[in-house]
Amino acid sequence: MAMVTGLIPILRTAVEATTDYTGRTMWFGFAVVRLLALYVSEIPWGKLDLDFDCRGNETSEFCRKACFSEHFNIPVVSLWNSAYVFFVASVLLMELFTSQLRHNLTKTAMKKKMAQNEGPLVGTWSSDFAHKDIILDFHHQRSLLLLYLMCVLLRLLGELAFLYILIGWHLPLVSGDPIECSTLLCPGPFMCLVRFPAEKRMSLYLLGSLSILLVLSCVVFGLYSICHYLTKCQTRREP
Repeated sequence: MAMVTGLIPILRTAVEATTDYTGRTMWFGFAVVRLLALYVSEIPWGKLDLDFDCRGNETSEFCRKACFSEHFNIPVVSLWNSAYVFFVASVLLMELFTSQLRHNLTKTAMKKKMAQNEGPLVGTWSSDFAHKDIILDFHHQRSLLLLYLMCVLLRLLGELAFLYILIGWHLPLVSGDPIECSTLLCPGPFMCLVRFPAEKRMSLYLLGSLSILLVLSCVVFGLYSICHYLTKCQTRREP
């Protein structure tokens, strides 16, 4: 239910927006797929505390939890969700820029209409104009193109950091190897094991594969935008 509730505003924003630009549908599609991947990936990690088992001399529940806290000293699911929030924020940041541009274009058109009619602006006309679709051309909106590239760069940096977290931090936690534990309050030593490591690794592979696809998309769209829009804008301005 929570996943469906999260999908509704994303899909509504993607469908009902009146301003379109290059790659907009794809980024919102990634936001939806990423949310579904998070839902599937979190299932094997839902009972992580119960999946952590220890054996040793006089092993108590307190010592088991102490070893659990020592091994999983890095947040897992919360970092996944934080990375998703960062990705959605970068997408919505572009929406904020395009919304402001649409507002400025609307005000400019309204002023021109008032100047032509030499009279007050009719409310019905302004309402009709506000609901017209606007397709942004980066050839004529260079400032918006630079903001778009900035948003793509933020996504790229965020996904690279997320990949580093998945591969460098989370994957070693569920390698399947026995864990030797000894804490200050529980000297041990205890031999601990994380159950169902294959399922947990598979969830990491799923998120990592999607993140790699996002990194490649950011690189391709960034290079395409620079070569197709930014370079041509400079060429057109040359005499």
